[in-house]
Amino acid sequence: MKKKIFLAGVCCVGLTLLLASGAVAQDNFVNHGVAGVRGLHGHAVLPPWMIFSNCGAGCTSYNTASGYYVAGSAAADGPGQTLAVGFTAAKNFKFSFALTANTNFTSAGGKIAAYLLNGTTTGGPTTELAKLTQHGTIPDYPTVKTVRWTSTKAVTFKKGNTYFLCETEPTSDVVMLWMLSNSDTSSPFWFQDQNACTGTLTWLNATGDTAPAFEVHAH
Repeated sequence: MKKKIFLAGVCCVGLTLLLASGAVAQDNFVNHGVAGVRGLHGHAVLPPWMIFSNCGAGCTSYNTASGYYVAGSAAADGPGQTLAVGFTAAKNFKFSFALTANTNFTSAGGKIAAYLLNGTTTGGPTTELAKLTQHGTIPDYPTVKTVRWTSTKAVTFKKGNTYFLCETEPTSDVVMLWMLSNSDTSSPFWFQDQNACTGTLTWLNATGDTAPAFEVHAH
């Protein structure tokens, strides 16, 4: 049986989430196993310095009302949920930075742990390629920020290989959201609830669901 991915929004599991302000209720929904929260309310041709984007140049176009949980191991919503989305290099590239659309769904914390992973389209993420550094803080919901990620380790993506950008939450009681792309339902998309991007993990395939919004740049 396929596990559920927790997405914040209106759907099937019937739970109600409250915003940190306590002013507005949200409904949980489940999308192909991935869980998240929904709020109130074909890839483009890329420039040569952009390896991948499903959220427009500069990652400024994404769903500001719907996102998948990236949650700590003891979080009330989607505990341990960790997400990884894939991309394939069209030629050899040197990694410069990545962008993701995130918001803090709880009143504590403000950090996410992110990694670049090796992997395959059909088999999902495998080994660690590099741990990434978060630049700046992540704001509280409903404000969403495009977060910039870099690596102190030099990383080269090889032509034809598939790689994954993974986010997990290191603080046990914190819930972050990784906002959805407006249109990407074809990128490799995997998840698990083991609260880690690396190590011995059992990844589940959610490819076909709307992928989280992200962008990868080359030097």
